[in-house]
Amino acid sequence: MELNAVNGDFASLRAELAKMLTDISETLNVELSQFEPGHIRLLNVIGDISKKFSAMESLTSTYYLEGLLSEHTASNKEISRAVHRLSTKGHAALIVIEKNDSVLPYLSGGTPIQARISSQLLETLFHPASEFHEGAVLIQGETIVSAGHALPLTEEIFWDRMYDVRELSAVGLSERCDALVLLVSDSGATSVGSDGKLIPVSISS
Repeated sequence: MELNAVNGDFASLRAELAKMLTDISETLNVELSQFEPGHIRLLNVIGDISKKFSAMESLTSTYYLEGLLSEHTASNKEISRAVHRLSTKGHAALIVIEKNDSVLPYLSGGTPIQARISSQLLETLFHPASEFHEGAVLIQGETIVSAGHALPLTEEIFWDRMYDVRELSAVGLSERCDALVLLVSDSGATSVGSDGKLIPVSISS
């Protein structure tokens, strides 16, 4: 699956990325014009540029994720904000966004929540002290329907690396229906499960 921005303002993203690239280009031109063998300054500049490219990756991933979510909920920015904050804190999370297919036949366990989506509530549900933090949250439209669900695991064998239970769950559910599964790992890494694949994304605030 490719992350396609939907109902998004491409012009604003393009302008922001163009500005960042221009800044990088100007910095490199200045430093290269003053470069002399044995000077370590260029290495420091390259380190700064690397950070700027990481910021560009986060900006683009956030934009595309919010666009992807906007097809199914007007609370896309709240969800994106929660994912970013959970990632920053290293609090693992599984968030299921129901699309056209009902996900209920594939979920087990769970406790009704029936609350409007908010970043604060999602962060609370996935706090390590919460009784729901090891399960998945189900979102339908603008509502956090329930929390603490177990998801079906994929039966696919991955040879590239070991996948943890949350990753296997995100892939497993997305193999069975068209839901989006947002995953935050204990390490803070974020990804999207869709169409039986797990796609890494880097989310900014």
